[in-house]
Amino acid sequence: MRFFRAIAFSSIMLSPLIQASTLVTVEDAKDLLMNPTRSAPAIVISLNQGNIPAQTSGVLTKVLANVGDIVNKGETLALVDCINNIYKQKAEAAKFSQLKTQLLFNKRDLKRGQKLVKQNNIGEAELDRMSSAVDISRSELSVQQAILDMAFLRVSRCSIKAPYTGVVTKRIASVGEMIEYGKPVIEMLETNSLEVSAKIANSDEASFKEARSYIVDMSGKQYKVTLRALLPVIESNARSREARFIFSSSKAFSGSTGRLRWESPIAYLPAHLLQKRDGKNGYFIVDDSKSNKIAKFIEVLSAEEGRPLLFNATLHTKIVTDGRHSLQDGDEVDLTTLNMKDHEDDL
Repeated sequence: MRFFRAIAFSSIMLSPLIQASTLVTVEDAKDLLMNPTRSAPAIVISLNQGNIPAQTSGVLTKVLANVGDIVNKGETLALVDCINNIYKQKAEAAKFSQLKTQLLFNKRDLKRGQKLVKQNNIGEAELDRMSSAVDISRSELSVQQAILDMAFLRVSRCSIKAPYTGVVTKRIASVGEMIEYGKPVIEMLETNSLEVSAKIANSDEASFKEARSYIVDMSGKQYKVTLRALLPVIESNARSREARFIFSSSKAFSGSTGRLRWESPIAYLPAHLLQKRDGKNGYFIVDDSKSNKIAKFIEVLSAEEGRPLLFNATLHTKIVTDGRHSLQDGDEVDLTTLNMKDHEDDL
């Protein structure tokens, strides 16, 4: 009877020792680490899109470009009746010819005067008048040259040309319509100068800046893009910053929407390993450098619930995956080996 009482007493005394170690499952960090992918809404925009105006007044006689046409830079889009501008050009050209003739005459007159003054046949005052006449004629010809150039320019503007290569998106004016200077005739969108605009949330800015490459998913296709600029302005309504990208090779259509994606080059632990102890966020590892194995709580200052955990230890660090919820920093633990088949089933 005393024997059984001794056994019972020993069992009671040993039970706390048996329960002192917590059974946990661990995995090497290298088997858990990942490079999380983040994303942001994105849209393709054209750098040049707008109305192409008439640069002279007149009746619109012909519209050569239709909606949907791809036109090259410098190609004629429409024609304006140019008869008035042509007549003005001819009149200014005639006046230019007249002034040029007058300048030549004054030059010859001055040359004769220089000979006569040497012969004392005319005075210095008369020679000064001749020299002044040449200077005046030269100035008048210069002014008329500018007027004539403007007349030629007005004639050339009777042909409304594409300022860039693009697609015609709208015809605004009609044939036979009287149009004034500056009135829009054609609406165009440039197809070559395209950029991707994306809104980067403040919480994703760190991983965005660390990324080495960016991909845009649009309409089931992926396009590689290169960051051109991250605007130094935070949009208060969305708490985000706009980033602009250029296509590396193939391009999506202007107006296409999708998601910008990037992968962080820094390794992270899965978000489900996050634990909170004493108001601090982190995860548990096992220190097995001594005979007894101890759980250690690793605080991660940047950790947020639902987001991967930043990791900066060695790849063979033992991460507690199961049994972590009841752990405290400094607890003694016993390890179980992970059943890889069960683990694969869980995945």
